[in-house]
Amino acid sequence: MTELGLGDEPTISMKKVPRKRYGSSLDGSGTSLNRRLPCSLPIIGLGCSSFSTFFSSEDDDDLTVDTITRDNPAVQGWIQTIRHAVLDRGIFLLDTAPWYGHGTSEIVVGYALDTILTDYDGVDAVHDDSIQALVTSCGEKNISKPIQRARTGCLPRSSVILNTKVGRYEAHPLRQFDFSFRTTIESVFRSLERMNCEYIDVLQLHDPEFAPNMSILLDETIPALLECRRRGWAKAIGLTGYPLEVQHEILVKCSENFDDGLVFDQSLVYCHNNLHDMSLFHDSCFASPSHISTANEKKPDSSALQSTSPSSNVTFAEFCQHNGINIMAAAPLSMGLLTNSGPPAWHPAPSSLKAACVDAAKLCISNGLNISSLAMLYSISQPGIGCTLIGMKDVNEVDVASDLALRFSDIDFDQSHTMHKHDSTNSILQRVLTADENKTCSLLLDKNQGPFASIWVTGEYRWDGKAEAAKFWSLVHQLERI
Repeated sequence: MTELGLGDEPTISMKKVPRKRYGSSLDGSGTSLNRRLPCSLPIIGLGCSSFSTFFSSEDDDDLTVDTITRDNPAVQGWIQTIRHAVLDRGIFLLDTAPWYGHGTSEIVVGYALDTILTDYDGVDAVHDDSIQALVTSCGEKNISKPIQRARTGCLPRSSVILNTKVGRYEAHPLRQFDFSFRTTIESVFRSLERMNCEYIDVLQLHDPEFAPNMSILLDETIPALLECRRRGWAKAIGLTGYPLEVQHEILVKCSENFDDGLVFDQSLVYCHNNLHDMSLFHDSCFASPSHISTANEKKPDSSALQSTSPSSNVTFAEFCQHNGINIMAAAPLSMGLLTNSGPPAWHPAPSSLKAACVDAAKLCISNGLNISSLAMLYSISQPGIGCTLIGMKDVNEVDVASDLALRFSDIDFDQSHTMHKHDSTNSILQRVLTADENKTCSLLLDKNQGPFASIWVTGEYRWDGKAEAAKFWSLVHQLERI
């Protein structure tokens, strides 16, 4: 499913989108907070689930890893879209996953990178001896080295930020999730081969709320991620999933159980940084240890993690900021909720939230505006987010999103980041929105009369991600009994 649905015609400026500082500090000192992360990011990134028939409702045959070819007309269009985003609009961050198209998204990204990046310089990040050492250490065999293809582009590998994930894979519920050490390592090698690249910039744990238990994450998945980072197959590691409380639990458990200092470098959240749900910044419900130690610091006493009083609770964004974990956000349109056409049938939102979003879209239409454009501008305006990931399925959608992002060209996000959260966001919105957009945005966010007012009171402005995972495992248990 494409994330946009804007329906607007772009103004073909071909200007490149603005950037934000990311891995470097925001205080002007030039001191790096996390040298494993990129120093800067485009303010919007390309979510690559669109480059597959993953969400297709058409009657065309699905493309699979066994049937996909470079010369397929749909694939050619996706390659051109990625090239346009990277080369013409400066959207050089690509976020994909084995789950997207069950492998086809990574393959398409690889086809595009073959035409964007220069050929290998003879230095291969994945060496036979590295693989053999790992295979021997975990008692496994037959993990093969990724095969490399020739590349014909002109950009070095370092000019593109390439993020992917591990943990979620196939469509069938019995084979959908695998958090084992071996499968995690195999998935990384498979991703490197599909995308024909030397390393992954940020390797992310995908939807950990679906793990059968916390133990497998702590005992197998996370050690595998750390091994990949240590060996250079991934520069940094992150996690992504819908329930913020699950991400928080994992981060705290890691600080208690690992001696690696800062285990996760990045958190990718989705659907918590938009018009109807700003819980990423607003919900102060997470107990925070005073500090998660970095690699050069003494590990904190685990007892300190249990002694935090309710009065010291913080938001998830504050928790990450205090502990040197950078944040990116995806789905500014809340997986189709904030569009004129509405979400797909599978969307997990409660009916009250869906109805509120319909009312919000009608309010925008009555003021001559498209809710998708306004929602994107609102999400991008948050200075605490490094990059906003957006699904863009074709060149037109890349241009529409890029033109919206260009409104932020004169915004100093570093300066805004030092201001009070509410003040900084309002200041940015005042500068990038038109008078009509500012008026409509105020109506949408009205806590008493706005379309979301009632669901903010009832708490139905989001869905229960942990309950969705419980339903999935109930289905798995039923299938296992058949």
